[in-house]
Amino acid sequence: MIEQRGLVLRADGGRAQIAADHNPSCGSCAAHGGCSTKWLTALFPRREPTFFVDNRIGARPGDAVIVGVDEQQLQRNSLLLYALPLAGLLAGGVLGESAFSMLGAHPELGGILGGLTGLIAALTFVRRRAAIPLAGDHCGVRLLRIVQPQPSYPLGDLGVSQSQFSRFRD
Repeated sequence: MIEQRGLVLRADGGRAQIAADHNPSCGSCAAHGGCSTKWLTALFPRREPTFFVDNRIGARPGDAVIVGVDEQQLQRNSLLLYALPLAGLLAGGVLGESAFSMLGAHPELGGILGGLTGLIAALTFVRRRAAIPLAGDHCGVRLLRIVQPQPSYPLGDLGVSQSQFSRFRD
């Protein structure tokens, strides 16, 4: 199970709307001389990803939660999103090329038109499939737990020095 932090925006009727913590980069952007992905992500508008899940843990608006994503479901959805359009492009190209060559037309033009047709058909299928709401845990996303804030204590109040504490950090 892949875990991600989120924030509950709304909770009603046994469902909760979650805003996921979205970090598009690998985290090295804070380091000097990072991989410059930050410039690429700055070109695109940042949207806050939100989604609805079953609220079996009783989360309330404002709660920080941990959301779990089923790895197998994620792999299936990735194949649907990436492999199906590629297969549509290739199959359409091959079918279009062979159909145009049998008709005596330019096979390259048939391959291009067939590939575009197959790609558009596959993308349309993926878009319609993604628009179908999945009920319950069929989507593979679940609320796992509510994150409790960790109490913070000043080191001086515990009678522990900074050097003693550094041995136990990680």
